[in-house]
Amino acid sequence: MNAPALHNAQAATPPDAARLSRAFVHAGIAEFARLSLGAPSAVFDALAASQAGDELATLLGTPRDDWHAACLALARTAPELRGPLGRLLADLKLQLHEWFALALCGENESSHLLNLALAELQAPGALRPGLHLVAAASAALFGASLAPLALPNHRLVRAGVLDIVGDGPLPTRTLAVAPELWALLCGDTSAWRDTAPLPASDVVLPHNFRERLPALAAMLRSGVGRHVVFRGARAAGLAAAARLAATVGRPPLQLEAAAWVRQPALAAACRYAGWLPVLTLELGPGERHALPAHPALAVPLLIVTGRDGAVEGEALVEIDLPPLSAQERRDAWHAALAAGDGRPGDARPDPRLDAQLDQFAGHALLDGPTVHSLAERIRLDTGVRGEAPTLAHLRRARTGFGSERLRQLAQPVAREVGADELVLPDELLERFDALIARCRQREALAEGLGASLAEPAPGVRALFCGESGAGKTLAASRLATVLGAPLFRVDLSAVMNKYIGESEKNLGRLLDEAAALDVILLIDEADALFGRRGEGKETGERYANMLTNFLLTRIEQHSGIVVLTSNNRGRIDAAFTRRFDAIIEFPPPGVAERLRIWHSHLGRRAPDAALCRQLASYCTLPGGHIRNAVLQAAALDPAGAGKGEPPPISAGHLVGALIDEYRKIGRSPPPQLLHARGAS
Repeated sequence: MNAPALHNAQAATPPDAARLSRAFVHAGIAEFARLSLGAPSAVFDALAASQAGDELATLLGTPRDDWHAACLALARTAPELRGPLGRLLADLKLQLHEWFALALCGENESSHLLNLALAELQAPGALRPGLHLVAAASAALFGASLAPLALPNHRLVRAGVLDIVGDGPLPTRTLAVAPELWALLCGDTSAWRDTAPLPASDVVLPHNFRERLPALAAMLRSGVGRHVVFRGARAAGLAAAARLAATVGRPPLQLEAAAWVRQPALAAACRYAGWLPVLTLELGPGERHALPAHPALAVPLLIVTGRDGAVEGEALVEIDLPPLSAQERRDAWHAALAAGDGRPGDARPDPRLDAQLDQFAGHALLDGPTVHSLAERIRLDTGVRGEAPTLAHLRRARTGFGSERLRQLAQPVAREVGADELVLPDELLERFDALIARCRQREALAEGLGASLAEPAPGVRALFCGESGAGKTLAASRLATVLGAPLFRVDLSAVMNKYIGESEKNLGRLLDEAAALDVILLIDEADALFGRRGEGKETGERYANMLTNFLLTRIEQHSGIVVLTSNNRGRIDAAFTRRFDAIIEFPPPGVAERLRIWHSHLGRRAPDAALCRQLASYCTLPGGHIRNAVLQAAALDPAGAGKGEPPPISAGHLVGALIDEYRKIGRSPPPQLLHARGAS
């Protein structure tokens, strides 16, 4: 191909923007040194003779040493450049000297030879282009002004593409570009540090949200709405964001909101890599988060956050993610559990599995991502055991799933309680069964009821009252066992904080995490929070009253099950009682109940039946103390490691342990017990 034909081919295909920028900078710095230094050092000779320096003339089809001709050709070529860098030049309408300043900062991050050249052109120790050097080069090479005072408000800086580094007078500061951003502008679209591609999600999402996807996608494409906030559980929010990004046709990039604020260049990176940023955000009650504005380079944002706090930004749309309906949860379980058998999601599952789907869907008000993850655990568990899925597998799978954040404020109670272990009077058992029915039907309670109850909160709030050891915690464990739900005991010392606002934030986070996993919360010693309120004359009293009102409001709005306990109902403010769906008082057990408790705890190691009847008749301690006495007696009279029937616990050890329980609580043992000890 002859020279004119070669030039025409180059004109038809614009040169690679990254290669052209490299050659532009190397040749420009060599020319600036020639104009400024008079006798440039060997570093500039090497720079001028480098491949990048020679390449400028070749790419542009201009004479090698004709800087003026090269500038004219660059000005003609710039509007034709493709790729991220070409789009940036067009978006910000950069002139030649501004392109040079940007490329100088970028190439300085990749060329050691350029580092050496800049070290000779400016004050010792300045490793990046100083503002005074950029101003001097703009004037000498292009006859244009780029004064230090003008740079803080320059569109490259306001857009987060360039950053002014340092705290001295402006001429002594340096100009920098994030290396990752320059690499991206040169064609590397790898995810940045502190970010990760958000994988596509095929989990079941609520139908009324899926219906809104086309309108939301059209809004983001048109720029009418720039920000979409998803409120709800994090996993569900991320799944919704991934689905919306797929509808828009842009790959989602997940990162914390703090990283977005900390790295302003991410806005440009997302714009030119085509990413749709998905920010995750944690806010407490009363907190606000203002989205940073990038007026020069606007990018749409998806934000995933909880129920509390406020997000502020222009053209913002907020979406409260609705829960899955019972049928949608059934479909989600169906698809997730059937997928493990190699069948498509719409294939009929094993009949044994099909019989469990309604129970799985009804016993846990979970979102699609959580159902999908739990189904994987259940498939693994049942596969290892060779069993059909049951509620026991569901509870095992839920016990440790996703509880890392919840464990910061609560501890799991893993005990499974059988029907015979909870010993209560018949009347109390009926009330307890009614509470179980309320919990099981909490989602469908409003069906067929009047308009005032069209959308009741699906949560259930119960108060268990009774003296220590009466069985309140055991009853909560039994409730969790029947419902196949994990039980978490709230650590009030971890929740309550001396700093104003932190307690509300902890409580809000606790309830959000509990709602996402649909676990049962057990809040012991509720009278510490719901005790009788003062008149609020002191600052501390006013704050305590506000904290109590906040907690009550949040618990009323909570979609899960909360069990609160108190040793004395009289300590609970009467104004709070209407807020509870059930109040169950656990009285001291009667003789019949105590006898059943003794047999339930002693099992096959029960001593003489007559002794058990005697202990039940005159020892009025509640079940918790009976449990302690049996364990202590078993420790003093071990069963041994033999394979035969374990021997009964001796009456002496049992009576002695029971006397110790009386002494622990400061009560005198009954005379009959002392007599029985002497007889034994």
